[in-house]
Amino acid sequence: MNAQVPVFEAVEWREPIPTGSRPQVFRLSDGRFAIVKFPENPQGELVLANEFLCCQLAETLKLPVNRAVLVSIDERLLRLPRQNSQIPNNFSAGIRCGMIRFEKAEGAQSSDILTHCSNMAELHSIGVFEQLVHRQDGRQLLMYPTNGEKDKQFVAYDYGFAFGGTPTWSVATLETLAPPVLPSNNPFTNQPYQDGTDLETIINELSDLTSQQLNETLMNLHPPRWGLTLIDVQALIPVLEGRAKSLVKQFNQRYRPLLEVSNVHN
Repeated sequence: MNAQVPVFEAVEWREPIPTGSRPQVFRLSDGRFAIVKFPENPQGELVLANEFLCCQLAETLKLPVNRAVLVSIDERLLRLPRQNSQIPNNFSAGIRCGMIRFEKAEGAQSSDILTHCSNMAELHSIGVFEQLVHRQDGRQLLMYPTNGEKDKQFVAYDYGFAFGGTPTWSVATLETLAPPVLPSNNPFTNQPYQDGTDLETIINELSDLTSQQLNETLMNLHPPRWGLTLIDVQALIPVLEGRAKSLVKQFNQRYRPLLEVSNVHN
């Protein structure tokens, strides 16, 4: 069973991030920095829930998606930046969704990842994950240097528009989601996959994913929170389980025979 997600205390406001949800950077009690989203942001409070749930699921699947944490924001930290018009007046204190900030991170494209990142093979899995969670907005990628190593690592981030929502979704809309589609093209070459070798790792993870794991992972949100009720999260579990099974089935039908022939020849 997953360990309970800890709540980190914010100890200092640092700066705003000029994007649609107007997140704010805080220093945490453990010395790390987090990009924190507030429920009063212009995109709506479900952005926080979607982000947190997707990142928790990605962590369960061992994927390079930026880690989300629960951040406790004290009202006293908001007073000065609010007075200086650096944050919106309606942003409130409480438990918020934070994304751990990587030092010296930079925006990346697939070509950058292919050239510079030691974990480049995981980009194939990210494409499958986006289908699993029905991501509605565009793919966002970062890469950052690791301690004392020449190669960089990449992570995907920004899953606020997930589960078919932009960002809003409901139990009713989950029933009308378009089915997931297994990626056909290599993200580095945009050419069709010759076989399923590059996708096999994430497919194996999805094959092993159980409803119990999904329940334990998604309940880390501690609903009701950020616009999601317990009923909403419980409805999401069988949907994700069904989408995982569909992606595995598509892989087995399309690529498993090719892999079996390749293994025989080897």
